[in-house]
Amino acid sequence: MALLTLFPTDNGIARLLLQPGDIVPRDANQTGRKEHQAPASLRELFASYRNDLRLAYDVASLWWEGTVEAQMDLGHGPEDALKEAFDSRLAGPAAHPNIVWIVRSYWLLCSDTDVKSTSFGFAYPEEVLLQWLIDAGETELVRLIACMPYWPIGLDENGNWC
Repeated sequence: MALLTLFPTDNGIARLLLQPGDIVPRDANQTGRKEHQAPASLRELFASYRNDLRLAYDVASLWWEGTVEAQMDLGHGPEDALKEAFDSRLAGPAAHPNIVWIVRSYWLLCSDTDVKSTSFGFAYPEEVLLQWLIDAGETELVRLIACMPYWPIGLDENGNWC
């Protein structure tokens, strides 16, 4: 069954791919790098992310269906139940703690600050975590991530992702 969402996936994709540049400006010459061009270490990291996200998707989608069903049990019709579920959990199915943990963990791994690393500066985290999923045809995983209203990440006092 397709993931129950309230908002257009394309809106979520556009929002999530643009947001980080509002905080840390992006170099147009560095954007759009593809998985097949990446160093082996970054390709392996993406493969692990994709696998972990697939496993978490199964848990999160069942949890989300239960959340929507609980609203239906309270007397809401299917559409209103979905709206109520999103009202209580703004990120919808992406609010599941496993999804948030995976995205945060891999974002930090993708934002490698070791200048000696072969992955340093190759691709921006939002591209690895979302655009590469799109390129890989992972439609349901993309729908899941696109439910997030923002990336669950911030900057510390030194300007590093945290």
